[in-house]
Amino acid sequence: MSKSYLFLTGIVGLVLLTSCDNPRASPETLAVGAAGEQIPEAMVWSVYDINSGGYAEAAAVANEMTEEYGTQIRMLPSSSGVGRMMPLYNRDALLGKIGDEVKFSFEATEEFFDLGWGPQPMRTIWAPISPFGFAVRENSPIQSIEEVEGLRVPMIPGNNSVNIKTEAILGFGGLSREDVEIVDINSYGGQGEALIQGEIDVASINPLAGGMFEADSLGGIRWLQMPGDDEERWAQSAEVADWFFPRELDNGAGMDGMNEVLGHGYVFATYEEASTEAIYTFTKALIEQYENYENATSNMWTYHPDEVIMNPADTGVPFHEGSIQFFEEAGLWSEEYEEANNNLLEREEQLNEIWEEAKQVAEAENLTIEEHEQLWLEMKAVLDE
Repeated sequence: MSKSYLFLTGIVGLVLLTSCDNPRASPETLAVGAAGEQIPEAMVWSVYDINSGGYAEAAAVANEMTEEYGTQIRMLPSSSGVGRMMPLYNRDALLGKIGDEVKFSFEATEEFFDLGWGPQPMRTIWAPISPFGFAVRENSPIQSIEEVEGLRVPMIPGNNSVNIKTEAILGFGGLSREDVEIVDINSYGGQGEALIQGEIDVASINPLAGGMFEADSLGGIRWLQMPGDDEERWAQSAEVADWFFPRELDNGAGMDGMNEVLGHGYVFATYEEASTEAIYTFTKALIEQYENYENATSNMWTYHPDEVIMNPADTGVPFHEGSIQFFEEAGLWSEEYEEANNNLLEREEQLNEIWEEAKQVAEAENLTIEEHEQLWLEMKAVLDE
């Protein structure tokens, strides 16, 4: 059984303990900044569900922060994008290790248009890169993404962050949802079991997810390849979503040698109004403790400052002022990044203006929800011309 899976199963109980009183926390232990800035004594994080790679990564960071500073960290797992955003939206969680819902909510698209929230003032804190791909059983006859046509492909109801990656991978193979048989899977992390049990023909998931290592131990799996030099197919994928990119790795479940899959920013994020001190100290602690958690899971090496996404243009969401404060101190920020961040802040203002305009038109013309959404998408598309 893999190191990642053993770590995941062991850490669940450990993180739950952090919700209890921790006598180690004090003004001295909580001091992270040179000027005495303190990391919060208690934090709530919104995260992916327990069988996911993102949960394991967040748990590794939480464990080290608790060990070093005594801060209490409670993690709220959810398998849906709305489920992960809601604690942030309600200000019940300070930050989240979340997926593409951070971009969807910033842009007021997908399920976040349906909620009527409008563009949300989301901010990136730290942006490690995660892999994502299509896995098949080791003895499956499927050899390429094109061969998935007509077969059973999972979609996760309410989790468009996962579903859009699935559609982007299908696009790489020249396919769409209409070309496959969609199977609704309630648990993102449960896809490995569903694959081994023969309920789906491919799993669409992070190769480092704990459930996939377990699946590999039970029946064997392998990954369908997305060669990074195939510009034509990547262009097809970009027609679905243009913020994904090629990623190579050799340490995922069932991997023997280098594999080429999809890569994406899997960020820690928060709202703009979050305390500058809290986000500054969290970011500083995240980096200072890196050497203590870098081997906790197979993907933690991507948390190193040399590996993460630093250009806001590549996440599509501006960085929080607290993170930028630390980046500047550490020499990680640049004029290019500052310009890109300012461009996104300007876009945020424009999105809010257009949202109100579209809302007024929809009310005046008594548009249906579908017509309102189409109007909104057409109006905001002008910003990308």
